[in-house]
Amino acid sequence: MVEYPHMSQRDIVCKATLDTFVRFGIVIAALLGFAVYFFYDGYTGYAKQNEAICSYRAFAQLGSTTAQHSAAGWQAMLSMRPLIPTVEENGQLLAQGDKGSRYPLPANCEAARSCPPEALDHAAMNRSWSDCWAAYSKRMRYPIKPGDHPYDEGAIREQWYAGTAFTIIGLTLLGLALRTHKRELSLRGATVTAAGQSFLISDIECIDLRQWGTGFKGVAYMTVGGKKVRFDGMTYGGFNKDKGEPAEALMQAILAQYKGDIIEYEKTTAQDS
Repeated sequence: MVEYPHMSQRDIVCKATLDTFVRFGIVIAALLGFAVYFFYDGYTGYAKQNEAICSYRAFAQLGSTTAQHSAAGWQAMLSMRPLIPTVEENGQLLAQGDKGSRYPLPANCEAARSCPPEALDHAAMNRSWSDCWAAYSKRMRYPIKPGDHPYDEGAIREQWYAGTAFTIIGLTLLGLALRTHKRELSLRGATVTAAGQSFLISDIECIDLRQWGTGFKGVAYMTVGGKKVRFDGMTYGGFNKDKGEPAEALMQAILAQYKGDIIEYEKTTAQDS
């Protein structure tokens, strides 16, 4: 067994470090931020994009047929129909696409109720439907060139699924952060507390230190009752030298009382050639 220097007996308690909660916070904020983004697209974002895309397509289709109609015929045809043909199902406004596809639209979609004046202007549409679209898109605050493909009901369901998944993962991590906040690594007399468990030093059968001092791991494993208990010094206490390396001090205090087996990497020395 490796010999360790004796340390004075005192209670040592290591709480989770600030860095641990900063990392938790960054990841949780990112996950919940993505969830909000997905829910927004599922609730209204994709529907608004569909409104712009379907309106653009309607202007393009009308522009290709303007020359086939007189001004009077144009007015008579469009004054009786909306810019975007739709159906309503379970309170959801749906644009009809090719091959039976349907694209959800906002409930207040203007183009689903009437044909806008920019499209009703036969002379302007005959000259350049794209100019009429530019005027309409500016008024409606649409992009001048919307996306190529609208989002069908399946794509919107996927946003809800993704938002739900990110929310569950984010809340799970939040729960882990709260559990971490409540836990500690400690030595009180001869009682060790780690990974939410408390046990006597005399109950430890083996201490595995192979990952304790390697790189940034700072993790050891203590075998108690045939089961491994994780001793996470990076999360609890840490190794900040300005603070006296709390996790290392705790480990050394335990080892000063421990008389059992220790596993660690063998230390080799260079041989003279």
